[in-house]
Amino acid sequence: MSDHLPLTPDAEWTPGEWHRNIEECIACVALAITVLCTSWGVFTRYVSAQPATWAAEIAAAGFCWVIFFGAAAVYKRAGHVSIDILVVRLPTRLRRAIAIGADLLVLVFLIGTSWLASVYTANSWDSPMPSLRWPYSIHYAGAALGLMAMTLRHAQSAWRRQVLAN
Repeated sequence: MSDHLPLTPDAEWTPGEWHRNIEECIACVALAITVLCTSWGVFTRYVSAQPATWAAEIAAAGFCWVIFFGAAAVYKRAGHVSIDILVVRLPTRLRRAIAIGADLLVLVFLIGTSWLASVYTANSWDSPMPSLRWPYSIHYAGAALGLMAMTLRHAQSAWRRQVLAN
């Protein structure tokens, strides 16, 4: 038995259904790229006379993708921390109202930050990375797409909690 919280009782990882775990797949690939580039950068810095300066740029971009898609995967499983020590002591109707308000507040925040990250990504298209000369949009797209995935997953999770559970 796996130690994660699946979306449904029968939602387990199977190789043919990778799209159900797209956030984890993207984060895993980005983590592998980050580790490989960091390792290569350290190796070339201490072993060769010519360090790979491009490795740090790719590792930083990969790290951005890991962070935001990893957070989206946690949203999918409703695994983010919530402090509800006071809320659980309230009457049921008030507790439900606070939960709905909190879900809406988080959703508005995620929509806003998704929009801002998308604008920032688009505006950075003309700014090249120093050594690779690739656009910084590659770096920032991880934040924009990850925040969009978080928005979608939070909306799904809130819908399940607020509508389908009652």
